[in-house]
Amino acid sequence: MRIGLMTDAYYPQIGGVSTSTSLLKEGLRRNGHDSFVVTTTDPDQPENEEHVFRVVSTPFLSSKRMALPFHPILGRQIAERGIDLVHTQTEFGIGNFGRLIAKKNDLPHIHTFHTLYEDWLNDQLRAKDGGLGRKLIHRYVRMESRRFCNSADIVIVPTEKTERVLRSYGISVPIRVIPTGIDLHRFYKATDNLEERHNLRRQYGVGDNDRLLLYVGRISQEKQIERLTLFIEKRMSLWPQIHFMLVGAGPAVSKVEEIISDSPHKDRIHYVGPVLMENVPQYYAAADLFLSASQSETQGLTYFEALACGLPLLVQEDACLDGVLNEENGISFHDESSFDLGLTRLLTETDEKRSLRSRAAVKKAHEYGVTAFVNKVLTVYEEAFALKESQSTDRRKSV
Repeated sequence: MRIGLMTDAYYPQIGGVSTSTSLLKEGLRRNGHDSFVVTTTDPDQPENEEHVFRVVSTPFLSSKRMALPFHPILGRQIAERGIDLVHTQTEFGIGNFGRLIAKKNDLPHIHTFHTLYEDWLNDQLRAKDGGLGRKLIHRYVRMESRRFCNSADIVIVPTEKTERVLRSYGISVPIRVIPTGIDLHRFYKATDNLEERHNLRRQYGVGDNDRLLLYVGRISQEKQIERLTLFIEKRMSLWPQIHFMLVGAGPAVSKVEEIISDSPHKDRIHYVGPVLMENVPQYYAAADLFLSASQSETQGLTYFEALACGLPLLVQEDACLDGVLNEENGISFHDESSFDLGLTRLLTETDEKRSLRSRAAVKKAHEYGVTAFVNKVLTVYEEAFALKESQSTDRRKSV
């Protein structure tokens, strides 16, 4: 089967969409399918890529990239290569290009809805609570999500939270909940490399008895990264053994760097910046706790990656964590006071309790392996082909 994965976000961008698309492409190929990615150009893209087509793009909001939906030459190249199914990963630019290819060639069209744009746009445009801006954003996101998703044959979402949101938008096509998988062995391997853990910690001045708190992901407003950094910075005088490390890139980097520059504890707050995808597991493996204040996640792949490395979670309450976070593997918070209580509890637990939390984290991550993810997606593909065949039969009968 020849499968075109269409996305505006792909490696070397760091984020859930690019990670999910990359894992799916490789997983499908391991299953004997000819999968390829159509995506945007990026200044830092690798020189030589296999099974990846890139189209000219320009910077967009929040360091994202955007391309036009019309690419006649690329369309002919894909037609010559042959394609059996289109799987879009984004709703704009390249996503629309994939939608047009599917419609023109009467191909099954699967769409994965990754991003809750309402939260993202509210943060990017700084829309005020209850204001006209928020109402207009809500109406726009609802309309565009409904338009795109209802053009697909089946929509995949990572959580029931996202399914509920889409149903409230008026999406009427079948929706299938499939949590995005992760390549667990990459993280298990990093955790076993104790020498690499020691070297990375030493590089940033983190001692063997210090506690390294980690955030991995986009450094952006919708992730509430300034809020999280300030929460930790304010408590560093009380906890001289803690360090905070941020891995990723995004439009809020200058704000984070300003907080670090103004802090008397700047030597214990480490902004690493973006790192190569293959090196990300090393940072999880070097840490002791994973933190996030985001409420804009559809799933939160970084949470699973952290769990796979045995890191307990201290994260903002969010419906996407239903079935993921439990009393054994972490703690959630909803405001600064509950953050303080959760951090205090995790920092003062006995070594035995910390070990139990780490084992519980790895056990939960095991439920989200990439093999199960790819197999579930393939089942949806089969369902889409059956739907197309049924529609063709109905059309023949009506002639």
